[in-house]
Amino acid sequence: MSDKVSSHRRFLQKVERDLKRLYEDGEYESYIERFTQYIAHTEPELELIEKYYESRLRANDKEAIVDDALLSMNAGAGNYETHMYYLLVALIELERYFEVIEFSDHLMNENIPQGFRIEVAALRHRAKKALDNKRMVPEVGPEPEVTADTFVNMLHYEKLELVAEWTEEKNGKYLEMIREAITETKNYELITFMLLYLKEFNDDKPIEIEKFDEVTAVIPGNLESLEELDLSRTVLFSVLSEMEERMPEFLESARAMVMSHIIHCYPFTPDIEMDDLIYSYLLILHEMVNLEYEGKAYATDEAMKWIRSIESSIASRN
Repeated sequence: MSDKVSSHRRFLQKVERDLKRLYEDGEYESYIERFTQYIAHTEPELELIEKYYESRLRANDKEAIVDDALLSMNAGAGNYETHMYYLLVALIELERYFEVIEFSDHLMNENIPQGFRIEVAALRHRAKKALDNKRMVPEVGPEPEVTADTFVNMLHYEKLELVAEWTEEKNGKYLEMIREAITETKNYELITFMLLYLKEFNDDKPIEIEKFDEVTAVIPGNLESLEELDLSRTVLFSVLSEMEERMPEFLESARAMVMSHIIHCYPFTPDIEMDDLIYSYLLILHEMVNLEYEGKAYATDEAMKWIRSIESSIASRN
């Protein structure tokens, strides 16, 4: 019996070496075929699963990724985050953007690791951007009227897209509807989009919004834009400049993280030194990829606590 076990182990080790060689040599079709044989005998390591999905992408076989990822997750095969990540990537490649947004919104309701949350946010951003570009092609016929009832019953991402579209087009037809809807809105991201819409038309009438368990009266026309906030001009700019120099492969993930915080807080800014926030964001981003950050000593407990609290607030309200 021990000889059979030892022989089986040597067989698996040889297959693993073969798989790594095939991937390094760019023989992706052969890797896929060998991997399929390999998983019939054992549970694959995470590295081999990732290489399998990457091989499928390079072999232009995105449909297979969708099928395999869904099958693995439904079967509870483990490595959920990896299967979901490549599912979203494949759906984007297949131009199934609405499904990416729906999956992403669902994931944001779950208690997922912060690093994975950032990856999902970045993929959602890619899908949303691609969808916006697709919609730039003019449609035939007038757009249907949106009533207060139809707006309330829309999905969250549909409301965001619609308000953003009205803002970009400077469509003031829905000013009163948005003024009424914002007082009943609990989602902080949507409140921000609504405020920016009202600001676009210099709305000078006070309106009450609720964020962070406080009701505050604001005048939309007097608010700064997202780009004018210190969190954008100073913190976001500095963090992205540092990431572009040190870890360019994580630039979009960093942008998605900090920008989601800015949108969540708008129009409010924490009473914390901007430099403290910069160092604290950079420390967290380095920790996510298990790297040491030499500026760690400059990150403050106050800034770290604020960033963590915003992450918790986003997770609880999405």
